[in-house]
Amino acid sequence: MKVEVRRRPVRYARLEIKPDGRVVVTAPEGFDVEAFLRKHKRWLRNRLTELEEVRRESNRGFPLFGEFYRMEYGNVVRAEIKGKTLILPANREKARESLKKLLRERLTPLIVLYSTLLNVSPGRIYIRNQRTKWASCSSRGNLSFNLRLVALPGDIIDYVVIHELAHLRHLNHSREFWTLVGRFYPDYGRARRELRRWWGIIEVNEGWRWLEGRE
Repeated sequence: MKVEVRRRPVRYARLEIKPDGRVVVTAPEGFDVEAFLRKHKRWLRNRLTELEEVRRESNRGFPLFGEFYRMEYGNVVRAEIKGKTLILPANREKARESLKKLLRERLTPLIVLYSTLLNVSPGRIYIRNQRTKWASCSSRGNLSFNLRLVALPGDIIDYVVIHELAHLRHLNHSREFWTLVGRFYPDYGRARRELRRWWGIIEVNEGWRWLEGRE
């Protein structure tokens, strides 16, 4: 187990596991890191096991709308699927733009549908290459969706759309907000767990590392 210790002037020690398997402990000077790791040994073991499962799934191929494809680069204008092969433009920026078009085609009817059901009117819709969030809603009612959503199964994309549109009624995560989300997506707890799992898959996926310039 690789452990990286970061000494910082923090009040409480923090334990993280990075997608590459590194264990990172952020703690003040003089803090007993070894005792801290022993205390959290079971949690570490479980999380590292989960990470190994995520890596195995990620190795199945490039995820697109919940399915895994063998990825190839070719002289194509937009993403093409032939059987279980996904062909993307060889130019990274063009590849991203082609996937953005696919995602926008999937998002647009969902936003129209759920906006009507929730009785809300979103502003501008953006698709961005975000590194920390699946989506966000601004105080002006504009919605930003992460390109990574194109990797997800359709039902989880539904949840993200409902979640962000619900923020147009409650710009917080209050009880009222979750009640509203639950009215249209009762099993949101499972969806949130799935989002964490898919984020891990994308983080270690070779194709996504190339697409995001992280190789």
